[in-house]
Amino acid sequence: MSVDEAHLPQIQEVSQHLQSSGMKVDQTLSSIGIISGSIPEDRLNSLRQIDGVQNVETQQSYQLAPPNSNIQ
Repeated sequence: MSVDEAHLPQIQEVSQHLQSSGMKVDQTLSSIGIISGSIPEDRLNSLRQIDGVQNVETQQSYQLAPPNSNIQ
């Protein structure tokens, strides 16, 4: 998730609010305004309501076909 510019100086406080909302914070990258972690999907929308949260992104996963498959 990204933190808006106005809240960059308070990124640690934003991180604490996220933890209080149930997020397991893995990293807080102060220099670029990114906080990464995990939270149950049914609690994801609650993160968008926290002051300072600009954007919440979910992890995308991709799976390639096996090398011997017909689709490549």
